Amino acid sequence: MSGEPDSKRRGLPRWLVTAIKAIVAVAILALVARIVPWRDSVSAEVSGEVLRFEGAIEGDWKSNAIRFRFREPLPSADVPPQWLSQTSEPTLAVVQLERSESISWNPGMPTAFLGVDRKGLALALALAVSGIVATAFRWWRLLRAAQCPTELWPAVRLTFVGFFFNIVVPGLTGGDLVKAVMVARSHPERRAAAAMSVLVDRLLGVLVMVTMGALAIVWLGERFPYPREPILIGLVLGIGGLAAYANPALRRRVGFERLIQRLPMSRTLQQIDEALTVCARQPRELAWAVCFSSFNQLCVMGSLTVLGASFGESALSFANYVVVGALGNLVSAVPITPGGVGVAEAAYGQLFELQGGNWTLGFAVAIAWRLCLVIVGLGGGLFLLLPGGRLSAAERAALEGA
Repeated sequence: MSGEPDSKRRGLPRWLVTAIKAIVAVAILALVARIVPWRDSVSAEVSGEVLRFEGAIEGDWKSNAIRFRFREPLPSADVPPQWLSQTSEPTLAVVQLERSESISWNPGMPTAFLGVDRKGLALALALAVSGIVATAFRWWRLLRAAQCPTELWPAVRLTFVGFFFNIVVPGLTGGDLVKAVMVARSHPERRAAAAMSVLVDRLLGVLVMVTMGALAIVWLGERFPYPREPILIGLVLGIGGLAAYANPALRRRVGFERLIQRLPMSRTLQQIDEALTVCARQPRELAWAVCFSSFNQLCVMGSLTVLGASFGESALSFANYVVVGALGNLVSAVPITPGGVGVAEAAYGQLFELQGGNWTLGFAVAIAWRLCLVIVGLGGGLFLLLPGGRLSAAERAALEGA
Protein backbone atom coordinates (compact mmCIF):
# COMPACT_ATOMS: atom_id res chain seq x y z
CA MET A 1 0.00 0.00 0.00
CA SER A 2 1.31 3.43 -0.89
CA GLY A 3 1.82 5.88 1.94
CA GLU A 4 0.74 8.73 -0.27
CA PRO A 5 -2.37 10.55 1.02
CA ASP A 6 -5.67 9.84 -0.67
CA SER A 7 -6.01 13.51 -1.63
CA LYS A 8 -2.90 13.13 -3.83
CA ARG A 9 -3.90 9.76 -5.31
CA ARG A 10 -7.35 10.98 -6.30
CA GLY A 11 -8.50 13.98 -8.26
CA LEU A 12 -6.86 16.24 -10.79
CA PRO A 13 -3.25 17.46 -10.52
CA ARG A 14 -2.89 20.81 -8.84
CA TRP A 15 -1.42 22.46 -11.94
CA LEU A 16 -4.40 21.35 -14.01
CA VAL A 17 -6.88 22.70 -11.44
CA THR A 18 -5.00 26.01 -11.45
CA ALA A 19 -5.04 26.12 -15.25
CA ILE A 20 -8.79 25.41 -15.37
CA LYS A 21 -9.44 28.17 -12.83
CA ALA A 22 -7.33 30.60 -14.85
CA ILE A 23 -9.17 29.76 -18.09
CA VAL A 24 -12.57 30.16 -16.44
CA ALA A 25 -11.50 33.47 -14.85
CA VAL A 26 -10.20 34.85 -18.15
CA ALA A 27 -13.39 33.76 -19.94
CA ILE A 28 -15.59 35.48 -17.35
CA LEU A 29 -13.53 38.66 -17.44
CA ALA A 30 -13.70 38.69 -21.25
CA LEU A 31 -17.47 38.25 -21.13
CA VAL A 32 -17.85 41.06 -18.60
CA ALA A 33 -15.61 43.35 -20.69
CA ARG A 34 -17.77 42.58 -23.71
CA ILE A 35 -21.08 43.49 -22.08
CA VAL A 36 -19.81 46.67 -20.41
CA PRO A 37 -21.21 49.73 -22.24
CA TRP A 38 -18.08 51.70 -23.13
CA ARG A 39 -19.90 54.23 -25.36
CA ASP A 40 -22.73 56.62 -24.51
CA SER A 41 -26.12 55.77 -25.94
CA VAL A 42 -29.53 57.32 -26.61
CA SER A 43 -32.82 55.44 -26.71
CA ALA A 44 -35.93 56.76 -28.45
CA GLU A 45 -39.35 55.15 -28.65
CA VAL A 46 -41.01 55.54 -32.05
CA SER A 47 -44.41 53.90 -32.77
CA GLY A 48 -43.86 51.37 -29.98
CA GLU A 49 -40.38 50.44 -31.19
CA VAL A 50 -37.29 51.39 -29.19
CA LEU A 51 -34.38 52.67 -31.28
CA ARG A 52 -30.90 52.79 -29.73
CA PHE A 53 -28.00 54.89 -30.98
CA GLU A 54 -24.36 54.93 -29.86
CA GLY A 55 -22.17 58.00 -29.78
CA ALA A 56 -20.93 60.64 -27.33
CA ILE A 57 -22.84 62.85 -24.91
CA GLU A 58 -21.65 66.45 -25.00
CA GLY A 59 -22.39 68.24 -21.75
CA ASP A 60 -23.56 66.94 -18.38
CA TRP A 61 -25.32 63.64 -18.98
CA LYS A 62 -27.19 64.04 -15.67
CA SER A 63 -29.02 67.16 -16.89
CA ASN A 64 -32.39 67.12 -18.66
CA ALA A 65 -30.97 68.38 -21.95
CA ILE A 66 -27.88 67.22 -23.82
CA ARG A 67 -26.14 67.44 -27.17
CA PHE A 68 -25.56 63.96 -28.62
CA ARG A 69 -23.02 63.24 -31.35
CA PHE A 70 -23.61 60.00 -33.21
CA ARG A 71 -20.80 57.53 -33.64
CA GLU A 72 -21.11 58.21 -37.38
CA PRO A 73 -23.59 60.38 -39.32
CA LEU A 74 -26.89 58.56 -39.85
CA PRO A 75 -29.17 58.66 -42.90
CA SER A 76 -32.40 60.58 -42.35
CA ALA A 77 -34.44 57.40 -42.74
CA ASP A 78 -32.75 55.80 -39.72
CA VAL A 79 -33.57 58.48 -37.11
CA PRO A 80 -36.86 59.59 -35.51
CA PRO A 81 -38.69 62.06 -37.79
CA GLN A 82 -38.83 64.81 -35.15
CA TRP A 83 -35.02 64.98 -35.11
CA LEU A 84 -34.84 65.88 -38.81
CA SER A 85 -36.00 69.44 -38.13
CA GLN A 86 -32.57 70.15 -36.67
CA THR A 87 -30.78 69.78 -40.03
CA SER A 88 -31.34 70.10 -43.73
CA GLU A 89 -28.59 67.66 -44.60
CA PRO A 90 -29.37 64.09 -45.76
CA THR A 91 -27.52 62.75 -42.73
CA LEU A 92 -27.65 63.63 -39.06
CA ALA A 93 -24.42 63.91 -37.05
CA VAL A 94 -25.48 65.84 -33.94
CA VAL A 95 -28.83 66.27 -32.23
CA GLN A 96 -30.12 68.36 -29.32
CA LEU A 97 -32.26 66.25 -26.95
CA GLU A 98 -34.44 66.78 -23.91
CA ARG A 99 -35.31 63.97 -21.55
CA SER A 100 -38.92 62.76 -21.87
CA GLU A 101 -41.03 59.63 -21.64
CA SER A 102 -39.90 58.57 -25.10
CA ILE A 103 -36.27 59.77 -25.00
CA SER A 104 -33.57 58.74 -22.53
CA TRP A 105 -29.83 58.33 -22.52
CA ASN A 106 -27.18 56.36 -20.66
CA PRO A 107 -23.52 57.21 -20.13
CA GLY A 108 -20.75 54.85 -21.10
CA MET A 109 -18.22 53.84 -18.49
CA PRO A 110 -15.69 56.64 -19.31
CA THR A 111 -18.41 59.31 -19.17
CA ALA A 112 -19.71 58.00 -15.86
CA PHE A 113 -16.27 58.24 -14.24
CA LEU A 114 -15.46 61.63 -15.76
CA GLY A 115 -18.66 63.05 -14.26
CA VAL A 116 -18.32 61.55 -10.78
CA ASP A 117 -18.45 63.81 -7.72
CA ARG A 118 -14.99 63.57 -6.14
CA LYS A 119 -16.24 64.76 -2.75
CA GLY A 120 -18.57 61.78 -2.74
CA LEU A 121 -15.63 59.46 -3.40
CA ALA A 122 -13.79 60.92 -0.39
CA LEU A 123 -16.85 60.44 1.84
CA ALA A 124 -17.29 56.86 0.59
CA LEU A 125 -13.64 56.14 1.43
CA ALA A 126 -14.10 57.56 4.95
CA LEU A 127 -17.15 55.35 5.46
CA ALA A 128 -15.18 52.31 4.24
CA VAL A 129 -12.43 53.00 6.79
CA SER A 130 -15.04 53.43 9.54
CA GLY A 131 -16.59 50.09 8.61
CA ILE A 132 -13.26 48.29 8.80
CA VAL A 133 -12.53 49.83 12.20
CA ALA A 134 -15.93 48.51 13.30
CA THR A 135 -14.91 44.99 12.19
CA ALA A 136 -11.80 45.33 14.37
CA PHE A 137 -14.02 46.19 17.34
CA ARG A 138 -16.23 43.21 16.50
CA TRP A 139 -13.29 40.81 16.48
CA TRP A 140 -11.97 42.35 19.69
CA ARG A 141 -15.24 41.48 21.46
CA LEU A 142 -15.31 37.99 19.94
CA LEU A 143 -11.78 37.33 21.23
CA ARG A 144 -13.03 38.20 24.70
CA ALA A 145 -15.97 35.84 24.21
CA ALA A 146 -13.54 33.10 23.15
CA GLN A 147 -11.65 33.63 26.43
CA CYS A 148 -8.70 35.13 24.56
CA PRO A 149 -8.77 38.72 25.88
CA THR A 150 -6.76 41.07 23.69
CA GLU A 151 -6.05 44.78 23.82
CA LEU A 152 -8.00 46.86 21.33
CA TRP A 153 -4.97 48.22 19.46
CA PRO A 154 -3.56 44.78 18.49
CA ALA A 155 -7.01 43.78 17.23
CA VAL A 156 -7.19 46.91 15.07
CA ARG A 157 -3.64 46.41 13.80
CA LEU A 158 -4.17 42.76 12.86
CA THR A 159 -7.49 43.59 11.20
CA PHE A 160 -5.79 46.07 8.88
CA VAL A 161 -2.90 43.68 8.25
CA GLY A 162 -5.38 40.96 7.32
CA PHE A 163 -7.21 43.41 5.11
CA PHE A 164 -3.96 44.17 3.33
CA PHE A 165 -3.49 40.49 2.46
CA ASN A 166 -7.16 40.08 1.47
CA ILE A 167 -7.23 43.01 -0.93
CA VAL A 168 -3.71 43.55 -2.19
CA VAL A 169 -2.52 39.93 -2.40
CA PRO A 170 -5.71 37.94 -3.23
CA GLY A 171 -5.28 34.20 -3.28
CA LEU A 172 -1.84 34.16 -1.59
CA THR A 173 -2.84 33.10 1.90
CA GLY A 174 -5.90 35.18 2.64
CA GLY A 175 -6.14 37.89 5.24
CA ASP A 176 -8.17 35.72 7.61
CA LEU A 177 -5.46 33.08 7.68
CA VAL A 178 -2.78 35.69 8.38
CA LYS A 179 -4.87 37.12 11.22
CA ALA A 180 -5.39 33.65 12.68
CA VAL A 181 -1.67 32.83 12.66
CA MET A 182 -0.65 36.18 14.10
CA VAL A 183 -3.25 36.29 16.88
CA ALA A 184 -2.37 32.75 17.92
CA ARG A 185 1.12 33.92 18.90
CA SER A 186 -0.46 36.15 21.59
CA HIS A 187 -2.42 33.25 23.12
CA PRO A 188 -0.12 30.21 23.16
CA GLU A 189 -2.32 28.51 25.77
CA ARG A 190 -5.45 28.87 23.57
CA ARG A 191 -4.02 28.96 20.08
CA ALA A 192 -6.90 27.04 18.48
CA ALA A 193 -9.56 29.21 20.13
CA ALA A 194 -7.78 32.41 19.12
CA ALA A 195 -7.41 31.24 15.52
CA MET A 196 -11.01 30.06 15.32
CA SER A 197 -12.21 33.47 16.48
CA VAL A 198 -11.30 34.74 13.02
CA LEU A 199 -13.69 32.24 11.44
CA VAL A 200 -16.44 33.14 13.92
CA ASP A 201 -15.83 36.80 13.09
CA ARG A 202 -16.24 36.12 9.39
CA LEU A 203 -19.40 34.02 9.89
CA LEU A 204 -20.98 36.66 12.10
CA GLY A 205 -20.27 39.36 9.52
CA VAL A 206 -21.89 37.30 6.75
CA LEU A 207 -24.88 36.49 8.97
CA VAL A 208 -25.54 40.14 9.80
CA MET A 209 -25.10 41.15 6.15
CA VAL A 210 -27.56 38.51 4.90
CA THR A 211 -30.06 39.43 7.63
CA MET A 212 -29.92 43.11 6.71
CA GLY A 213 -30.35 42.24 3.03
CA ALA A 214 -33.37 40.04 3.78
CA LEU A 215 -34.98 42.74 5.95
CA ALA A 216 -34.40 45.32 3.21
CA ILE A 217 -36.12 43.06 0.66
CA VAL A 218 -39.11 42.66 2.99
CA TRP A 219 -39.15 46.44 3.54
CA LEU A 220 -39.16 47.16 -0.21
CA GLY A 221 -42.30 45.11 -0.66
CA GLU A 222 -43.66 45.19 -4.19
CA ARG A 223 -40.74 47.36 -5.30
CA PHE A 224 -38.52 44.28 -5.17
CA PRO A 225 -38.93 42.36 -8.46
CA TYR A 226 -38.93 38.85 -6.96
CA PRO A 227 -41.25 37.11 -4.46
CA ARG A 228 -40.44 38.02 -0.85
CA GLU A 229 -42.07 35.01 0.83
CA PRO A 230 -39.16 32.54 0.30
CA ILE A 231 -36.72 35.13 1.66
CA LEU A 232 -38.88 35.81 4.71
CA ILE A 233 -39.30 32.08 5.36
CA GLY A 234 -35.55 31.56 5.01
CA LEU A 235 -34.88 34.40 7.45
CA VAL A 236 -37.25 32.93 10.06
CA LEU A 237 -35.83 29.42 9.61
CA GLY A 238 -32.27 30.75 9.86
CA ILE A 239 -32.94 32.58 13.12
CA GLY A 240 -34.75 29.56 14.50
CA GLY A 241 -31.92 27.26 13.47
CA LEU A 242 -29.31 29.42 15.19
CA ALA A 243 -31.38 29.49 18.37
CA ALA A 244 -31.71 25.69 18.28
CA TYR A 245 -27.99 25.25 17.58
CA ALA A 246 -27.04 27.33 20.62
CA ASN A 247 -29.52 25.60 22.97
CA PRO A 248 -27.50 23.26 25.28
CA ALA A 249 -30.49 21.09 26.24
CA LEU A 250 -31.48 20.48 22.64
CA ARG A 251 -27.89 19.72 21.67
CA ARG A 252 -27.66 17.08 24.39
CA ARG A 253 -31.00 15.57 23.43
CA VAL A 254 -30.04 15.05 19.78
CA GLY A 255 -26.46 14.01 20.61
CA PHE A 256 -24.95 16.79 18.52
CA GLU A 257 -21.35 16.19 19.68
CA ARG A 258 -21.53 12.48 18.83
CA LEU A 259 -22.93 13.33 15.42
CA ILE A 260 -19.99 15.63 14.66
CA GLN A 261 -17.51 12.89 15.61
CA ARG A 262 -18.93 10.68 12.84
CA LEU A 263 -18.54 13.29 10.11
CA PRO A 264 -15.50 13.75 7.83
CA MET A 265 -13.03 16.32 9.13
CA SER A 266 -14.54 15.79 12.57
CA ARG A 267 -11.57 17.36 14.40
CA THR A 268 -11.85 20.63 12.49
CA LEU A 269 -15.63 20.65 12.86
CA GLN A 270 -15.29 20.11 16.60
CA GLN A 271 -12.95 23.09 16.87
CA ILE A 272 -15.37 25.28 14.92
CA ASP A 273 -18.30 24.07 17.01
CA GLU A 274 -16.41 24.76 20.22
CA ALA A 275 -15.53 28.27 19.07
CA LEU A 276 -19.15 29.00 18.17
CA THR A 277 -20.63 27.62 21.38
CA VAL A 278 -18.08 29.41 23.57
CA CYS A 279 -19.11 32.72 21.99
CA ALA A 280 -22.79 31.83 22.35
CA ARG A 281 -22.27 31.37 26.11
CA GLN A 282 -21.09 34.98 26.32
CA PRO A 283 -24.28 36.84 25.32
CA ARG A 284 -23.00 40.26 26.36
CA GLU A 285 -19.86 40.02 24.23
CA LEU A 286 -21.82 38.50 21.39
CA ALA A 287 -24.35 41.35 21.54
CA TRP A 288 -21.51 43.88 21.31
CA ALA A 289 -20.08 42.00 18.33
CA VAL A 290 -23.46 42.06 16.58
CA CYS A 291 -23.76 45.81 17.21
CA PHE A 292 -20.32 46.49 15.73
CA SER A 293 -21.10 44.19 12.80
CA SER A 294 -24.35 46.07 12.16
CA PHE A 295 -22.47 49.38 12.23
CA ASN A 296 -19.95 47.95 9.78
CA GLN A 297 -22.71 46.98 7.35
CA LEU A 298 -24.35 50.39 7.70
CA CYS A 299 -21.02 51.98 6.77
CA VAL A 300 -20.67 49.68 3.75
CA MET A 301 -24.22 50.32 2.53
CA GLY A 302 -23.84 54.02 3.25
CA SER A 303 -20.64 54.08 1.21
CA LEU A 304 -22.42 52.39 -1.72
CA THR A 305 -25.27 54.90 -1.45
CA VAL A 306 -22.84 57.82 -1.53
CA LEU A 307 -21.03 56.32 -4.52
CA GLY A 308 -24.31 55.85 -6.37
CA ALA A 309 -25.27 59.48 -5.76
CA SER A 310 -21.77 60.58 -6.82
CA PHE A 311 -22.21 58.85 -10.17
CA GLY A 312 -25.68 60.35 -10.63
CA GLU A 313 -27.93 57.42 -9.74
CA SER A 314 -31.18 58.79 -8.31
CA ALA A 315 -33.64 55.92 -8.76
CA LEU A 316 -32.48 53.76 -5.83
CA SER A 317 -33.18 54.20 -2.12
CA PHE A 318 -30.96 53.20 0.80
CA ALA A 319 -32.91 49.92 1.09
CA ASN A 320 -32.08 49.17 -2.55
CA TYR A 321 -28.38 49.68 -1.81
CA VAL A 322 -28.63 47.31 1.17
CA VAL A 323 -29.94 44.64 -1.21
CA VAL A 324 -27.19 45.42 -3.73
CA GLY A 325 -24.48 45.27 -1.08
CA ALA A 326 -25.71 42.04 0.52
CA LEU A 327 -26.37 40.05 -2.65
CA GLY A 328 -23.49 41.55 -4.63
CA ASN A 329 -20.92 40.80 -1.93
CA LEU A 330 -22.23 37.25 -1.54
CA VAL A 331 -21.88 36.65 -5.28
CA SER A 332 -18.38 38.15 -5.33
CA ALA A 333 -17.31 35.79 -2.54
CA VAL A 334 -17.60 32.82 -4.93
CA PRO A 335 -13.96 32.10 -5.90
CA ILE A 336 -14.44 32.16 -9.67
CA THR A 337 -11.98 34.96 -10.35
CA PRO A 338 -9.24 36.38 -8.06
CA GLY A 339 -10.98 38.60 -5.53
CA GLY A 340 -14.25 38.26 -7.45
CA VAL A 341 -13.00 40.78 -10.05
CA GLY A 342 -15.54 41.14 -12.84
CA VAL A 343 -18.12 38.95 -11.09
CA ALA A 344 -18.93 41.54 -8.42
CA GLU A 345 -19.12 44.37 -10.97
CA ALA A 346 -21.50 42.44 -13.23
CA ALA A 347 -23.63 41.46 -10.21
CA TYR A 348 -23.87 45.09 -9.07
CA GLY A 349 -24.89 46.21 -12.54
CA GLN A 350 -27.58 43.54 -12.76
CA LEU A 351 -28.92 44.31 -9.27
CA PHE A 352 -29.07 48.02 -10.09
CA GLU A 353 -31.03 47.31 -13.27
CA LEU A 354 -33.42 44.84 -11.58
CA GLN A 355 -34.37 47.49 -9.03
CA GLY A 356 -34.97 50.25 -11.55
CA GLY A 357 -31.46 51.72 -11.67
CA ASN A 358 -28.83 52.03 -14.37
CA TRP A 359 -26.65 49.00 -15.22
CA THR A 360 -23.66 51.15 -16.14
CA LEU A 361 -23.79 53.09 -12.88
CA GLY A 362 -24.07 49.86 -10.89
CA PHE A 363 -20.93 48.59 -12.60
CA ALA A 364 -19.19 51.92 -11.93
CA VAL A 365 -20.19 51.86 -8.24
CA ALA A 366 -18.71 48.36 -7.90
CA ILE A 367 -15.42 49.51 -9.45
CA ALA A 368 -15.28 52.58 -7.21
CA TRP A 369 -16.04 50.48 -4.13
CA ARG A 370 -13.25 48.07 -5.06
CA LEU A 371 -10.87 51.01 -5.46
CA CYS A 372 -11.82 52.22 -1.97
CA LEU A 373 -10.99 48.79 -0.57
CA VAL A 374 -7.68 48.68 -2.43
CA ILE A 375 -6.72 52.08 -0.99
CA VAL A 376 -7.60 50.94 2.52
CA GLY A 377 -5.73 47.68 1.93
CA LEU A 378 -2.61 49.55 0.88
CA GLY A 379 -2.90 51.64 4.01
CA GLY A 380 -3.26 48.43 6.03
CA GLY A 381 0.15 47.36 4.71
CA LEU A 382 1.70 50.15 6.77
CA PHE A 383 0.72 48.23 9.91
CA LEU A 384 3.21 45.55 8.89
CA LEU A 385 5.95 48.06 9.67
CA LEU A 386 4.84 48.44 13.29
CA PRO A 387 6.32 46.31 16.11
CA GLY A 388 4.95 42.77 15.96
CA GLY A 389 3.86 43.19 12.36
CA ARG A 390 6.30 40.72 10.83
CA LEU A 391 5.76 37.00 10.57
CA SER A 392 8.27 34.65 12.12
CA ALA A 393 9.79 31.80 10.13
CA ALA A 394 7.53 29.31 11.94
CA GLU A 395 4.45 31.37 11.14
CA ARG A 396 5.40 31.66 7.49
CA ALA A 397 5.84 27.89 7.37
CA ALA A 398 2.39 27.48 8.95
CA LEU A 399 0.86 29.70 6.27
CA GLU A 400 2.61 27.81 3.47
CA GLY A 401 1.38 24.52 4.90
CA ALA A 402 -2.18 25.86 5.15
